[in-house]
Amino acid sequence: MNLLPPTPDWRVFKLLWQAARRRSAGRRKRQREIMHRKKGKSGDSLGGLAFMFFILVMTFVHGALGWMLVSTEQTARTVAVEMSGRLVIPDYMDDALDRLAKTADSPGGNGLEDAVESFAERLDFSRSQEMGGTEKSQRQLVVDHFHQYGVAGFVTESAVVVDSSEPPTVWWPVAGFVFLWWLVMIVCQGEGLELDIQRRRHPMWEWVQSHPVRPVTAFAADLLAPMMANPVYFTAPVFWWFVLGSRFGIWPGFVGGLVVGLVFSVAASSLNKAIEISAMLRLAPRNRGALLGFVSWLGYAAMMLPLFTLNSPALKAFLVKSLAPLAGWLPLWPARALTFGWAGGAVWWQAAISGMALAGLLAAGAIALAWWAANRGLQAGGAANKPGRVRIAGAGGRSPFSRNPLQRKELLWFWRDKGAVVQAVLIPLTIAGFQVFNLRGLLNSAIGSWNGVCGAAILCGTYFLLVLGPRSLASEGGALWIATTWPQGMEDLLKAKARLWWVFSNVIVGGILLAAGVMFPRDGWRIALVAVGWYFFGHSLAEKTVTLATAPSSSGEPEPAPKGRQWAAMLGTLAFSSGVISGAWSLAVTGVVFSSLTAAAMWQNFRARLPFLFDPWSEKLPPAPTLMHAMIGIAAMVEVVALTGGIAAGVWGMEKFWLTRALAYGIVGAVAWIMMHRFLAGRGVSAESIWRWQGKKPWPETAAAWATAGVIGAALAGAAMLYLTALRHLPITSGYMGELANAAAGHDAQRIWIFIMAVGMAPFAEEYFFRGLLFRALDREWGGRRAILTSAAYFAIYHPPVSWLPVFALGICSAWSFRKSGLLGPSVLIHMIYNAIVVGLG
Repeated sequence: MNLLPPTPDWRVFKLLWQAARRRSAGRRKRQREIMHRKKGKSGDSLGGLAFMFFILVMTFVHGALGWMLVSTEQTARTVAVEMSGRLVIPDYMDDALDRLAKTADSPGGNGLEDAVESFAERLDFSRSQEMGGTEKSQRQLVVDHFHQYGVAGFVTESAVVVDSSEPPTVWWPVAGFVFLWWLVMIVCQGEGLELDIQRRRHPMWEWVQSHPVRPVTAFAADLLAPMMANPVYFTAPVFWWFVLGSRFGIWPGFVGGLVVGLVFSVAASSLNKAIEISAMLRLAPRNRGALLGFVSWLGYAAMMLPLFTLNSPALKAFLVKSLAPLAGWLPLWPARALTFGWAGGAVWWQAAISGMALAGLLAAGAIALAWWAANRGLQAGGAANKPGRVRIAGAGGRSPFSRNPLQRKELLWFWRDKGAVVQAVLIPLTIAGFQVFNLRGLLNSAIGSWNGVCGAAILCGTYFLLVLGPRSLASEGGALWIATTWPQGMEDLLKAKARLWWVFSNVIVGGILLAAGVMFPRDGWRIALVAVGWYFFGHSLAEKTVTLATAPSSSGEPEPAPKGRQWAAMLGTLAFSSGVISGAWSLAVTGVVFSSLTAAAMWQNFRARLPFLFDPWSEKLPPAPTLMHAMIGIAAMVEVVALTGGIAAGVWGMEKFWLTRALAYGIVGAVAWIMMHRFLAGRGVSAESIWRWQGKKPWPETAAAWATAGVIGAALAGAAMLYLTALRHLPITSGYMGELANAAAGHDAQRIWIFIMAVGMAPFAEEYFFRGLLFRALDREWGGRRAILTSAAYFAIYHPPVSWLPVFALGICSAWSFRKSGLLGPSVLIHMIYNAIVVGLG
């Protein structure tokens, strides 16, 4: 039997490294698909620019870490001096220190106390961040320090720099920490960020099984594949240019950094692949995904953090002080050999040789690890693949999660598939943390208040759910669809998922809110109200994200949700947190109500699509009118009225504001009703079916409904007048109500137009949309009191906040009357009488 000769080694390396680059490009494309980003030619045309931008980012990251290691030396010198009893002051305080010394040396020390106070007051603001505390405590600290140590207890920053050419002992642990951070970052990078760890990985050394190549060559090429595919390795010398160049000068630092950086790139690439090879060959598939996912997450987090925080002066001081105790028992010679060399002085070639030696040891260890895993075989053995019984805490029935088989399924998924923890917890938390940091400007301005801390909690929980939902759905792959054979079905499973995600988010948000309660105990009741708002907002947001579930493609790959559904899930997500942070409580309430209604609307549509997920071409739309129809109609009507009224007021002036607004409301309301009527008629919904809940009732019942409506309208108007009177007399609201009265007094001439709009136009348009469409759809979705309360809340948020409570009551009574009488007319009458009395007498 004649076998083909082995492929030349150089050609194996070339082919496998080309495949690594193509695989890396495909992985980046796959990440965009998973994160539901835009696909198409426009993204491909910018691929080259995006790649160049990534190289620049990685260069900056290496430089930031290198500068972090170099710049902490000065911080360490400052900390070492202060540990010896001297306080480091800025250079501009040198003259003030000399004057203080002369005053202290003068006979009798006349005016010494005043000189010390003046010195401390001038030093106060320049040292505020390092000292902490209040201004008074800072001044007292400086005064006490002078009385204890005298003038000798102070030293300027420039004197600290030239104090010694050898770094202080407390710096070496920090240098080792930053170096290990950098090493972990490049080792964990691999061929690129890996989010889809559920896909089966086909490593390049599998070419050994199907191609005539030497195994040693295939494994060697695979060890260097990350270096050939990921520019993070080629930019690694930048780190060493900062480390060695700052010590030895430009050219020695450039040459030494280039050599050491490239050798470390080879070692880090080899170590990353050795870990992957060992995981592929020695671990069960579920544990394999967890390890590889954790390594990828660790590389992502270690890469992103230097972009934001590592060069913060406060963080550097914190690192030096925290790691200083380690200098007493950790060996310091490894860090010194990497930055100084092993001789008495600083020698650049000795530092370069030390770095190459350490990189060589890492590369040798990586080769040994890969060799051991390959020699052990190509299949993970042992007990890793044996089925076992998993016991979930609380299985006896005490936990609400254990009693529900769907909730138990979710917990078993987390227990058995360790990769789920990485994808469904670590990655969402990381992205949420970075998003919170991106908004740090807004948060820093409000973090000193209770609502700022609460807003940060809401923001973190919001991003956590927005990322967790799509990631969790994608992570299960085909296993998600096992529920198609369950008695409870997909809807129950997805509701169970939403509840579990909501519980996870409650842990995060609840912890921050508890911290806010400790920080601001006087505002505990306000923080509790925010927690109540999150209870409803978080649950609705979790339910919205699960409606993004899509059936896998014919190849079994998860498909991204349509853009329209993604945008619908995003509606109102930031309104709650923005309202809490800024103190705009009407916006916060609007965000909670709007998110709840959006969730109900998306579920109403999603429930109609569920039976057709695997054959979307036969999908049937839910029967009209749906919640989405009602919400779109209401939003369009309100926005167009506001727009046209504003334009008309700008053209004819504010003296005709209410005239133009009344005309706009009447015209837009009529047009909106006609358009919605024609839209619904095209779907087989007649106008009578909107104005009438069900079949005709006997005329005595109808007459009683109209009479009851008149009584309810008058009673609600009377209660509203008492409510407004109470607001005018309450100390907390009297000022605001006075401002409203003064503003209304300027529109007395237009009161007739206000009355016409409020009585002759608004009741017909609003009852048609809010009760005829919205409440009807909510009753079909939820039924009972929940539908009544939610429709009333949505009706109230479209009115001024001062009138929310009476308008909410009006919405409840109108919805109840519509449901009870079966006619929309009595609801219109309630609305007309209420507006007539409140506007005419208020």
